Amino acid sequence: MHFVKVAVHGLIKKNDKYLVIQRSANDDYMPSFWDIPGGTIEFGEKIEDALIREVTEETGLNIATSKILFCFGYISETIPDRHQFTLVYECDFLSGEVKLDLQEHDEYRWVTLAEMKDLPKIAFLEELLKFLTK
Repeated sequence: MHFVKVAVHGLIKKNDKYLVIQRSANDDYMPSFWDIPGGTIEFGEKIEDALIREVTEETGLNIATSKILFCFGYISETIPDRHQFTLVYECDFLSGEVKLDLQEHDEYRWVTLAEMKDLPKIAFLEELLKFLTK
C-alpha cells in the first residue's frame, strides 16, 4: 500500500538570523543532522495550526506564519511506499526562549543562510537553501 505524508516546517527569522535545530543523535532518521522546526500534519489539522503546534512543541517559541516559501517532495528510500511532501513557511519570531525537547533535538543555533550552508542538513533543508540562494 502506498501512502502520502505531508509535513510543515518554519524558517523562523529573528534579527536577520534563522533558527536551526540539530536532530537527536538517537533519532532513527538522519541523527545529528540539522533541521528547522516542524513536523507532520495530523489528519484534519489546518497547515498553519500544525506548524504553530510543532514549533511550540519543539522549541517553546511563539511565531507568526507568513507565506509558503517552498515545497519539497520525495519518495522515501528508507520507508517503502512512502511519498513525503514538506511545506516550508516563512515565519517571524514573536517571543520566547528556545527550550528544546531533548529527546528530539540536541542543540539549536541562530544562523545566517551562509552559516547554514556549512551545516550537515536534512534533504529538504539543503534544497531550500539552494532555492533561497540562487
